[in-house]
Amino acid sequence: MAVNPILSSGAQGIERGLRGLEETAAKIAGATSPEREQDQPREPNSRQQVEAQVDLKLYKRQVQASAKVVETADATIGFLLDKRV
Repeated sequence: MAVNPILSSGAQGIERGLRGLEETAAKIAGATSPEREQDQPREPNSRQQVEAQVDLKLYKRQVQASAKVVETADATIGFLLDKRV
């Protein structure tokens, strides 16, 4: 059983999820920030806002699931090391 690739996969999942959270949060913030030419805030498209909120939840779950993968791999490595010693 190769545990290193499992840890790597979990870490990559966390990175992708955090990157997705940052990008989605920037989209949400940009949707409500004033445009350069006007002083009025841009009216966000409600469908885009809903999709962004859903994306935030999905990325949050991705980070949580990937963290669980890392946690489980760590516990497995610890168990195997304890058995070997």
